[in-house]
This record gives sequence, structure tokens and C-alpha cells, in this order.
Amino acid sequence: MRIPNLLKPKGKRRSPSPAAGLAPSLSNARGSPLRLIEQALAGVQAASPQGAALAATDGGAGVDGNALSRPAVLLIVNLDRFKLINDLCGPAAGDRLIEIIHHRLTGILDRSPVIHLGADEFACLLTEPPSQDRAEQLAATLLAAIGDPVSLGRHMVHLTASIGIASGTSHVMAAEELLRAASIALSHAKDAGGGHILRFSPEMFSSLAERAALEEDLRGGLLRGEIRPYYQPIVALPSGEVMRFEALVRWHHPQRGMLGPGRFLSIAEDVGLDDDLLYAMARQSCRDGRDWPERIGLSLNMSPRQICNPCVVAQVMRIVFASGLAPERLTIEITEDAVIHNVAAAQAAVATLRQAGVGIALDDFGTGYASLSRICTLPLDMIKIDRTLVQSLDDDAGRKLVKVVMDLGQSLSMPVTAEGIETARQARDLTALGCTFGQGYLFGRPASARDTAELLASSEAVSIDC
Repeated sequence: MRIPNLLKPKGKRRSPSPAAGLAPSLSNARGSPLRLIEQALAGVQAASPQGAALAATDGGAGVDGNALSRPAVLLIVNLDRFKLINDLCGPAAGDRLIEIIHHRLTGILDRSPVIHLGADEFACLLTEPPSQDRAEQLAATLLAAIGDPVSLGRHMVHLTASIGIASGTSHVMAAEELLRAASIALSHAKDAGGGHILRFSPEMFSSLAERAALEEDLRGGLLRGEIRPYYQPIVALPSGEVMRFEALVRWHHPQRGMLGPGRFLSIAEDVGLDDDLLYAMARQSCRDGRDWPERIGLSLNMSPRQICNPCVVAQVMRIVFASGLAPERLTIEITEDAVIHNVAAAQAAVATLRQAGVGIALDDFGTGYASLSRICTLPLDMIKIDRTLVQSLDDDAGRKLVKVVMDLGQSLSMPVTAEGIETARQARDLTALGCTFGQGYLFGRPASARDTAELLASSEAVSIDC
């Protein structure tokens, strides 16, 4: 089976590490990922009885690393969120982390080559391929080893990774196709949220084609106004009174119907359309919010890259002023990653927004790598705890952790909003712990601008039994 080249380059890698024979070093020759794989294959094949015989019949010409003369399984391992860790701990610590992970992988795979392809990616070549189930069990063992905590100075790092698996022989695919297949599987594993293992299958081509089609449609969809905000209420606890709405992006695709952000947001980021998407959301949501009762606020999300870009922040503020929405009614939600991305730039952006009257909420608190000392460098107005913490309320340890966050918010004079509330019991528990605001399906699902206006016209409170 021939695999067409459907992948686009993702930009420059850091200089990749080499592969020499069965034990590639982290500091010798340089080359492209494909060349490194070919070198490893050539070394393995030349060391095998079949390779020696082939070399003899070729008059000592050697083994062509571009063709697989024996079965092989390739695992590509990508460390999730490595850039954030590198930014947080520094490049020297990042290099040390790569060395530690390389050592762990080689310790598990023994004589099989482990190749550092560059940056946060490794290739593991299994030249005596196990069964399909065994290969995936081995990949799971690698994930477990990567997940063991690593001490980097003052930081204790807990890594996750994604793994793509591909297998082939000379009768199926060449080395280039083996690498491409494993890369495609890895892409699907990362799209699944990280920490996943996926084996390449021909069906993955259909999703690649779908992604390419969505990318093309997204460009036109932005121009045609198909990207629209949907609004989910944020209510006061325990009264259930609606205080503000968070604008959540939705795509009214003419053929595919309603699409959530999971279907297209990563595409927008990859092709550089995320700023245009933010501006479209800001324009429409600010116009909608302008017509709500004055006491009802609006929350809008910005990514770490966007909040650290002064040009993007300035354009958002121009949109707010032009819409007629009072800046005091707007809250910008950012994640902990913004603090790691660029502390100085984040501080400057937050200062500019707050000077204009805009509030700042720290979203998904408790899910990132940022330390409390870094978070405290930002003048925040609100903390939002992630839904995973809300779901842990039934567990004693989880309940204590939520209580710690509530106490932190109170000590910093910041109200705390809990996301992902689905049951009245969760709402009561959070209220008892001191949570100020709640958000989730219990109070309302994201709704169109028209349905949101009707909700506000009929009642501004959501009835819950607290």
C-alpha cells in the first residue's frame, strides 16, 4: 500500500539528534527525521544475517536504508506540552529532560534504536516486531515510564506523551512511508487530547481529507459569518441568578451542521486563522451583550499567544469600544499557560485591559504548570476552577483540593467560579465550600443569541435546589 504525502511541514524543528547503528547518540550526526530513520534501518539490516547476505551478493555495496528488507515497527513518541515546560524551567532543564526521557526509553527497548528526532519527539524502531497487541502494550509501558515524575530544580514535572505506531515490510511500504504512517497516527493521537496511543490505519486518510476540507471551508466560513458565539450562563450561588454569559464559539457549517470548537479550533490555530476567529467572536458577542440588561456581563476567551500579543489585545479593545459595550461588562478569560508563555507580555496586556475597565479571569485553574508565585504576578479579578475538580467532589481528596482553591480565592479577595456543574448536589457542595459563581449544564447549555435574549426577557434566575 502506497501512502500519499498528505502532510504539510509544521515549520522548523530544533536540530535533530542522530541515529548511528543500534544505539543512536544525542550529540553526534545531524539529519532530517527521514534520514535518521533510514540510517537506523540500514544499521539494523546490515547487522542481520539477511542484510549480510544481501551485502555479499551486492559486492559489498551495503544495504539500502530506504527499503525495508525485513519487518519493522516504528513508534513515534511526542512529549505533550513540552514547550510549556521548556519555557517554565528553561532550555538547559529542557535539554536535561530530553536526556532523561531518552535514557528511560532505551532502558525499556534494550537493543532497539531510540532516535531523538528533535525538540520533543523520539522514534523507536522495533526491528524484531512483536504482535500488534504486544506493540501497543510496549507503547503503554513507554508512556508509563515517561509519566514518572522528573525533578528539574525547583519544579517537579509530570509528563504525558502521545504515540503513533506503524508497521511495514519491503512488500508494503518504504522507510519514508513508514515514517509518514507513524506521523499520521501520532497526529490523531495528539488530536485525541494527548496521552493516547494509536496505530496507523488506512481509515486515517479520510480524516486527513476531512481536515483539509474543513480548513478550506473555515476560511470562507469566517467571511460568510458562519462562526457565531453561543452563550452559557454563569450564575450566582446559591440564588441561581444569571450574572454573565460566556461566549463559546460554534460553526454553522452549511453541509455539516453545527460544529463545536473541538472540530475546527486546532485547525484555525494551525493555519493562522485563530486571530480572525477571535475578532469575529468579539464583534458579534459585544454587539449581542450591548443589548442585554446592563448588569449582565460577558466573558470572552483569549489564548496564551493572543493575550501576550499587544497588537491582538489592542484590536480586541478597538472592537469593544466600537460595539458600544461598556468595557466594565467584559471579562477576558485566560489560562495558566499565558503566565508561562511570556510573563512580562501577559502582565502588560492584563494591565492595559484592566486600565480600560475590563476584568480578567484565570480559567481552568489547577490544570496547568504555572506556580502560584507566577500567577500572583497578574492582577486577576476572578478564578475559574476546571470541571475536573468539580467532578472530583465525591472523593474526599478532591473535595479537600477544591476547598484549598476556595480558600485561596478568598484570601486573594477573588470570587471563584466553578465550571462543569451538572447536578444540584455539586451546586450545594460548592456553595457550602464558599464558591461564588457556577457554570454548567445544570444552569443551561450554550444557546444562540436569540435564545439567550429570550431567557433574559423571561427570567434572569435559574431555579436550583441549593
